[in-house]
Amino acid sequence: MALVPAGKYWIGSPRGAEDEQPRHAAQLDAFWIDLHEVTMAEFAAFVRATDYITIAQRVGYSWVYDAERKCWRPGQNACWRLPDGRQPAAPNEPVTQVAWSDAEAYARWAGKRLPSEAEWEAAAAGGLNDAIYPWGRELRPQGRYEANYWQGWFPDQDLGRDGYRGVAPVRSYRANRYGLYDMAGNVAEWCADWHSADYYQSAPSVRPPGPAQGEAKVVRGGSWLSAENVHRSLMCIYAREHLPPPVARQDLGFRCVRDVSQSAR
Repeated sequence: MALVPAGKYWIGSPRGAEDEQPRHAAQLDAFWIDLHEVTMAEFAAFVRATDYITIAQRVGYSWVYDAERKCWRPGQNACWRLPDGRQPAAPNEPVTQVAWSDAEAYARWAGKRLPSEAEWEAAAAGGLNDAIYPWGRELRPQGRYEANYWQGWFPDQDLGRDGYRGVAPVRSYRANRYGLYDMAGNVAEWCADWHSADYYQSAPSVRPPGPAQGEAKVVRGGSWLSAENVHRSLMCIYAREHLPPPVARQDLGFRCVRDVSQSAR
């Protein structure tokens, strides 16, 4: 894990979507955050230790992106073990097909928790006050690919110019200034907060906890399906998505945080 120091962090954007405005300051305590998304190997250790059964395994399907049909479809038997319903992922790839409660259960077992939305954005910025992406202000600085996302015209063709079509192993790209990998692209990440479109209008300035209730949880970071022609904004550190907690998808995972006062597992 990497330490994100206590301090005042800028959250949101004056130029983003309506629910990403206004840009505002949030005072946060120091916290530890996973260097990368939770991997298949790490989640498998949790399952072996607890006999945990994910929501997708209980219902018998989860959401898979069908490249031929160019749409999402319910994939029979798709679950964390078989993200596309057929083939297992590699141990060093991010675990996907986990619903919010699955991610929370893993975090609790590991002696950690899911990050608040403000914590996630502060970590993604890597100490840069004017960042658009975790590495700076340009999507491809000096023509270099800094993350795993969709190149080409979505949904017709993913050219794979960043080296991957689909999920990439963790640590495949350079870390940000906090030493964190894949804070943009690869797989989107669950946060602890409920989503509200107008939350930033009145968010507390100290340790904002998110709304007390809601219908969808915040998702951050974009994924390998974030395309330059339609989803490029999802790669921005301030981009906000949201999904109902029971949803599990082929491009959706998580990472954990731990309070500085907590002992490591």
